[in-house]
Amino acid sequence: MSTTADKTVGSEPIVQRLKIDGVLSPKIYSTIWRVAEKALDKEGPPTGFPHYTLPGTDTYVYWPPFRWTSGFFAGSLWALYERMLKKNGDAATAPVSQEQLLTAARKWESGLVEQQYNTKTHDIGFLIMPAFQRDYELTGNKEALDIIIQAAKSLTTRYSPKVKAIRSWDQQVSKGYSFTDQDKDYLVIIDNMMNLELLYYAAERTDNKEFSDIATTHAETTLKNHFRPNNSSYHLVVYDTQTGAVKRKMTHQGYADESTWSRGQAWALYGFATTYKYTRDSKFLGAAKKYADYFCSRVAEDGTVYWDFDVERPAYWDVSAAMIACSGMLLLQQLDPTSKYLDQVAKILKRAITGASGHGDTILEHSTVNNNRDAPDANRIADTGLVYADYYFIEAGNRLLDMGLLK
Repeated sequence: MSTTADKTVGSEPIVQRLKIDGVLSPKIYSTIWRVAEKALDKEGPPTGFPHYTLPGTDTYVYWPPFRWTSGFFAGSLWALYERMLKKNGDAATAPVSQEQLLTAARKWESGLVEQQYNTKTHDIGFLIMPAFQRDYELTGNKEALDIIIQAAKSLTTRYSPKVKAIRSWDQQVSKGYSFTDQDKDYLVIIDNMMNLELLYYAAERTDNKEFSDIATTHAETTLKNHFRPNNSSYHLVVYDTQTGAVKRKMTHQGYADESTWSRGQAWALYGFATTYKYTRDSKFLGAAKKYADYFCSRVAEDGTVYWDFDVERPAYWDVSAAMIACSGMLLLQQLDPTSKYLDQVAKILKRAITGASGHGDTILEHSTVNNNRDAPDANRIADTGLVYADYYFIEAGNRLLDMGLLK
């Protein structure tokens, strides 16, 4: 890792360097390792994967491998292995060795291998990419690339030429609505932008242009229908399956249909930055910046990110939204050095580290899974630790190291 102040991204020098205590703390390794090692002495692949800490505790609730968050813990192990292998930012003080991390990462990803054939979820990108992309890039494991390519094939089965988008949910029911007929209702959520990298990555490594064509078409449809004139995002757009017409714009996990769910806005800015990364189409860069600017405009003065930007205060935080946005804005900074997100990223990270440090299974606390008033009671989970908050926190630290921006 370069330590010079003139580290460049693209062709422009970056002169700003950030002092954010805790981004490279050895506690990050020890927290992840404490959970990881529980699976190492067991025969066979893991069958349960960390998701959230039970409210009122600091202990993980585990989900089966087909649920959307199950790829993030293996991804966190691979991201720490990447940090130690490529960046060496805190290897000397890490309480675990490079070899131990590699063994654990391979163990945990082994429980996800069968998900490459899963055609029942749009979240196969979340399930596969955090671990298997790094496995392939860091170790040259051809099997990992084959898994990515098969997963991309699985995702394309959810694409509709009529709607020009990838179906997110087959059905969705809450106290306030019910969408159960796939022939009538085609549900697309903003989160789906994050699964497009699976398609772009597979397209770059095969002769299958269909992968990238579907990804770009989905991004264009989302760009057209998922945003308000002020650049805030809707969570869910319901299309007519037969005609592709928009039937309804609403929320599922946010405060209200016309409010801005902060994690959705974070998915938007990160997803469109990723789309620009692969297409180099300026309209996607412009979109990502607009959505990032809106996100930044709604962050509290002290760096707190609330679970919905329009919910009445006081309110629960969503540290997961904060970490997703930080990593996404750093990607934007890498792609376009004229971006000016570093101060905002530093403020948000400092707030999370000082105000949301975990003491149990997670690095960070104070995230919100779903606090929508119409959500089923069992799904309404707030003020918790989340596996993907930790994953994107680690990823953001790796980006800062890549960019030479940590003191």
